[in-house]
Amino acid sequence: MRNRPSSHLLLIVATAALNVVAYLAVYRAGVVRGFSPSLVPAARDLLLFIPIIAVFVWLVKRRRYAGDLAIYTIAVLLFSLGQIVQYRLFTDPEYSSRGKSAARIAKTNTLRQRYINEYYDADKKRALFGDPNYEIPIGRDRDAEDEYWTLSRAALSASTWIPVFALLGFAIAFGFAGRDDVLLWLQRHSFLIGVGTAAPFALIAILYSSGGKFLGRTTPWEPVKISFLISYAGMLADSYRNLSLTRWGMPSPRFLLPFIFIAILPLVPFFALSDFGQMLVFCGTFLTLYLVAIKRTAQVLVAGTAVGVLLAASILGLGVFHTIRAAATDGESTGFIERVSEIPSRGLPRRIHQRFYLWLNAGRPPDPEAWWWRGDAEAAEGRGISNEEAWYNSYAFQPSQALFGIADGGVFGTGLGRGFPEIVPIADSDFIYAAVAEELGLAGGAILLAAFLLLSSVGYRTAIEAKDMFTKLLAAGVTTFLLFQAIVNVGGVIRLLPMTGITLPFVSHGGWSLMTSFFLLGMLAAISHRNRGGNERVRENTEQTK
Repeated sequence: MRNRPSSHLLLIVATAALNVVAYLAVYRAGVVRGFSPSLVPAARDLLLFIPIIAVFVWLVKRRRYAGDLAIYTIAVLLFSLGQIVQYRLFTDPEYSSRGKSAARIAKTNTLRQRYINEYYDADKKRALFGDPNYEIPIGRDRDAEDEYWTLSRAALSASTWIPVFALLGFAIAFGFAGRDDVLLWLQRHSFLIGVGTAAPFALIAILYSSGGKFLGRTTPWEPVKISFLISYAGMLADSYRNLSLTRWGMPSPRFLLPFIFIAILPLVPFFALSDFGQMLVFCGTFLTLYLVAIKRTAQVLVAGTAVGVLLAASILGLGVFHTIRAAATDGESTGFIERVSEIPSRGLPRRIHQRFYLWLNAGRPPDPEAWWWRGDAEAAEGRGISNEEAWYNSYAFQPSQALFGIADGGVFGTGLGRGFPEIVPIADSDFIYAAVAEELGLAGGAILLAAFLLLSSVGYRTAIEAKDMFTKLLAAGVTTFLLFQAIVNVGGVIRLLPMTGITLPFVSHGGWSLMTSFFLLGMLAAISHRNRGGNERVRENTEQTK
C-alpha cells in the first residue's frame, strides 16, 4: 500500500487542495484586518505543484521507482506547509515593511472598527454617532501589494526559482546516487573529497562572512553537508572492519585518526562563525554514523571523547590568548585569579555566550560588567538605555514573543492569518515553528513533528535495508542530518536547547538550505530504489525495449 503511486499522487493532490483553502483563509484574514494580501504569490506557490507532480511522474514512469514513495510525499507536505506560513508572513504589512508600528496601529484600528459595526447595539450607536444604523466605512489597502506583485516580478522572483532548482537537485542526486560506478568512485576518493572541501569552505566561512552569514543573508556552506557526508561515509565503509579490531578498547590510531581529522574539519569554520547549531548537527551525525558502522557504543564514546578533548584544548588555547590580549590592551584591573578563571569562557565566541546565557536565564539581563556583554551595555548606556531594556531588545524579545505566540495558539491555534507571528523577527526562517504552532496550534505543530519522525523512520529503514556499507551510511547520514537539524531548530524555539539560528528543513524560508535538503532527499530516494531492485528492473526493461 505504501508504494502504490496512485495513493501517493492522491496525497499530493489533496495537499494542493488543502493549500488552496489555506491561502484563501490567509487572504480572508488579511481583508478582515484591513489589508488585502496579493493573490499573485499565492497562485505562484500553487503552480509549484506542477513541477512537484512532474518529478513524481518522472520517478514513477521514467525511472520505474521501486523505493519508498513516502520519502518524497512527506517532503512535499513539509514544503507546502512552509510555503503557506511564508505567504502568511510576507504579505502582512507589519512583517514585510519598515513601518511596523504604523502597520500595527492600522490593523488594530480596523479590528476595532469592525467590532463596533458588528457588536454595538442601536442605542450605543445612537449615543456615539447619532444614528442607530451607523456603519463605520472600512477601507482596504490594496495598492501597495497589488503594485508590487506583478506577474513578471513573481516569475523572476528567487522564491519562484529556488524550489524549482531544489527539485532539479533532487532529480540530479537521484541520478548519480543510483549509479554503482559513481558511488564506487566517490567511495574511493572520499578522503580527498573531504580535504578538498575544507579549504574553500574555511576560506568563505572565515574570511568572507559575518554573524554566520555570507554577503549579509545567505549561507552557501549548507552544501558542504553533502561532501562531508560522502567523505566520512566512504572512509568508514573502507575501514570499519579495521576499526572494529581494538586493543584495550581502542582501535588502531592509523585508522582512527583520519576519521577524527575529517570530523573536526567542518567544526573549525563553524566555531569561527560561532555557528553552534551546525556544530551540533555535524557532531551528532558523525557520531551516529560511527555507531552504525562499528556497532560498539564504547568506541563511539572514545571517538566522541577524542573530539571533545581536542575542542576543549582549542577553547582553552583561545581563552589564554584572549585573556592575555585583554589584560595587555584594555588595562583591566582584575586580579590574576579572576583572569585565570575567565580563560575557559573567553575561549568561546561571544555569540555562543549570549545564546547560552539567554537559554539559561531567559529575560533576566546579564551583569553589565560581563566581558562578553560589556561593550553592548556601555553602548546602550551611552544612548540612555537601561541594561534590562538593552538585553530584552537585543536578545530576549524574539524568543519571548515566540513562546507567547505558541502559548496563545493552544491546542488548535488561532487560525491562519488570525494570530500575531509577524511580531517575531525572522519568523519565516529560524522561528517558523513558532508561527506554525501559534496559528495551527499544538495539533499543527504535532503534525509537523510527526512528519519528521515518519521521514526519519523511512530513512533509517532504508539504511537498514541497504546492501552495502557505503549506501547504508549515506542513508543513515542523510536521515540524521535532517532529523538533528529539525530537533535543534524546534528545541531552540521552545527552549529545550539554546537557540542556534538553524533552519527547519523543507519548511523554513531559505535558498541553500532548501536546495541542500532536497538534494540529500534525492540521495535517500535513490538508495531506497536500489535496495528494492530498482536498478535491475530498469536494466530488464531496457533490454526488453531493445
